[in-house]
Amino acid sequence: MTLHRISIWILYTLTIVAVIYLSVTGSAYFGLSQAERPYSALHHDWRPSGLVGHGLGIIGSVFMVILLLYSARKRLRFMQRAGNIRYWLNYHIWLGVTGPLLVIFHTTFKVGGIVAVSFWSMVGVALSGVLGRYLYLQIPHSVSGEELSAVDLDALDGELLRQLREEQKLGAPALEIIQQASSAAVGVQGNVESWLMQDLTLGFRLRRIRRELQGSAGLRSEQIPEVMRIVRRRVKLRRRTAFLSTAKALLHHWHIIHRPFAIVMLVIMVVHVVVTILFGYRWIF
Repeated sequence: MTLHRISIWILYTLTIVAVIYLSVTGSAYFGLSQAERPYSALHHDWRPSGLVGHGLGIIGSVFMVILLLYSARKRLRFMQRAGNIRYWLNYHIWLGVTGPLLVIFHTTFKVGGIVAVSFWSMVGVALSGVLGRYLYLQIPHSVSGEELSAVDLDALDGELLRQLREEQKLGAPALEIIQQASSAAVGVQGNVESWLMQDLTLGFRLRRIRRELQGSAGLRSEQIPEVMRIVRRRVKLRRRTAFLSTAKALLHHWHIIHRPFAIVMLVIMVVHVVVTILFGYRWIF
């Protein structure tokens, strides 16, 4: 496991721990009505203007501002070589998940007025971000994160097939099983239902291929793990190649939805922060 993946696991673990801690610690306060909250012992710290609530709002807002660096990394020329774009995306998504979660606790699960517009825009950004990540993964990229062309995809498919033939020394029976599995992964080209079904059933199909390779093709048990690693890559590559145009079209439409949510969220958030600073946060809540 690379250092990047370890850091992502640590960050999401910290997010989960924080959410559990805040949920358990503040549950007695969150369950109270607005009229009851001022009489709670937790009110001083957990209200949106309290030490805990205000702090969570600041941290969550900072996270949502920092995640804009991903857009800068994609668009600004002087940042084009500032690290792997896929790594940037992973951190962008973590910030886009964790920031809104902290802001939700800042609001103590009660919002109203114009802030409600920002809040639901934030929820829309977070949920659409998960969908965007899935669509992004459907478009094959190089190690550096650059989108692969059709020629690159054909070359990569040929390289994987060469590894099976020459490095793994697979015979005709095994190659036929793998070829049929790779062709079946294509499904109905451009059909989104077929696309999703292929993803949902991938694990089952790989296990069936594994049994067939061990049975009909007679592969040795110590050879299976490496062969299956290559087979998995080839099956996913063939499926993504077949749905490449569909994935690109959906990702284009996704941007049309995602960006307005993000703009509305950020504008109202900035207004909220400015008003809070100018008039004193204790008078706002």
